[in-house]
Amino acid sequence: MRGAPRSLEELLYLKLINNVRFQSFVRKIYRKVNSIPDLTHQEKITAFQYLYKPTRVHKFKAFKILFWDEIRATLGFKRQAEKFFK
Repeated sequence: MRGAPRSLEELLYLKLINNVRFQSFVRKIYRKVNSIPDLTHQEKITAFQYLYKPTRVHKFKAFKILFWDEIRATLGFKRQAEKFFK
């Protein structure tokens, strides 16, 4: 854990760096200098768009593998699903 700032300059520096408005201001200037277009609210990219979304076919195949693996385990045979799900 950090201790108290050693000087007034360090305190002001930490407040400025942790300020959301200052970060937004720097981001806007960076985009203007490097000719990067500003994203509107609707165009903002979220990580949710890139998450894996299994289809019904994927879900059915996984269910089938787990179902037969559970049947094998119930009957006393060795499980084989570990090679599919790592």
